[in-house]
Amino acid sequence: MKKLAFFLIGIMFCVTIATFAQYSDYFIGTWDIIITDTPQGNVNARLTLERVEGKLIGKFSQAGASQETTVSNINEDENGITLFFFAEGYDLYLKLNPEEGDKLSGYLIDQFPVRGERVK
Repeated sequence: MKKLAFFLIGIMFCVTIATFAQYSDYFIGTWDIIITDTPQGNVNARLTLERVEGKLIGKFSQAGASQETTVSNINEDENGITLFFFAEGYDLYLKLNPEEGDKLSGYLIDQFPVRGERVK
């Protein structure tokens, strides 16, 4: 009976880990995002995220600009991800959550709404 209980717990653990791994890879890829209501108006950007050695890394490029902004750190949790980066002389963070149909939403510094769609 104990062996059966340990076996079932082990299977549940493996399923949970596999589910989290699939969820956290949701963000991998290239996204067109729009940050609305900023002091400079709406900002369009392209966000690229990839997993290297088990860790998410990323970069931004603003629409029409050749300069890229590297994401310095990405925190992953059960609800989404938080990206930390330096831009326009400020340390900023961007919280993103998955939405249905290859979309995402969130906020820049908990103040400016962000929407995005995966580039196909």
